Amino acid sequence: MITVTRFDPDGRTSRFKDLASTGWTPDSPATVWVDLEAPAAEELRLLEDPFAFHPLAIEDCLTPDHQPKIEDFGPYLFLIFRGIDFDSPVDEFQTLKLAAFLGPNYLVTYHRRPMKSVAAVVERHNHEAGHPFRGVDYLLYEILDHLIEFYFPVLDKVEDEIEAVEHRIFEDDDQGVLSMILQLKRRVLDFKRTLAPHRELFGRISRSEFEEITPQTVVFYRDLYDSTYRLTDMADSYRDLLSGTLDAYLSMVSHRLNEVMKVLTVFATIMLPLTFIAGVYGMNFEYMPELHFRYGYFVVWGIMIAVVVGMLAFFRRRGWL
Repeated sequence: MITVTRFDPDGRTSRFKDLASTGWTPDSPATVWVDLEAPAAEELRLLEDPFAFHPLAIEDCLTPDHQPKIEDFGPYLFLIFRGIDFDSPVDEFQTLKLAAFLGPNYLVTYHRRPMKSVAAVVERHNHEAGHPFRGVDYLLYEILDHLIEFYFPVLDKVEDEIEAVEHRIFEDDDQGVLSMILQLKRRVLDFKRTLAPHRELFGRISRSEFEEITPQTVVFYRDLYDSTYRLTDMADSYRDLLSGTLDAYLSMVSHRLNEVMKVLTVFATIMLPLTFIAGVYGMNFEYMPELHFRYGYFVVWGIMIAVVVGMLAFFRRRGWL
């Protein structure tokens, strides 16, 4: 699907289903935003004609798993970003690629599935009366502002899950805590791996390395840099927190194991002298005086009970029980 939005110098905004209907040319005073969402093969030809983008840029644009990057091809910038995939499972962190070609009077965006950040900007410019158009570089900023902002709720949810895991650590026989901690650590690590290239990308733009982004708009990209810096810093703190949570969980498991082993050791220690007594009087010798004693059975039971009571009292006095 292709959506074309034309911005005229007089402030008018028009929406079209194809580029030819807009009457736009590279030399036109108007500006166009061409959004390609899972485009068909004939729609992809726009990347070659009339825009004539570099074949390597087109190849990277169509590669689904490409990491964030920025390249200056002279007349235009080629950029790749990763946005939140809201259709992914709740307990997984997945992203969608957003590719953009930023020229002097055009912006071409490409994504394989619907993206909320793109839809929000389309909605704003087509239905919000009086919304000013400040240039294609600012238009790209608007899309990226939504794209980065959608990361914050994901991290907030991770924080809530970490708090829930911390409470579950102290519950007995909770077998799912370890898997939850490891899943959260993996999600936080994937999160940081995704955001770190964005921070570097926005940092380069903030240093005014590219002429396609005006000094007036660079200020807004600095805000994106600050946001990604804050997100990666939060991811680092959550990773450290999860490491501490994992250590606490393993300590609790070790403590519970020690308690179980202590109880088993006490039982084994008590049974040792009882086994000895039973073994002695279980020998089949013919001449054992105690075997012919009338009250020998009761005496042996009394000795066993006295041994058990004495050992329990000794263990309690030493604080082992």
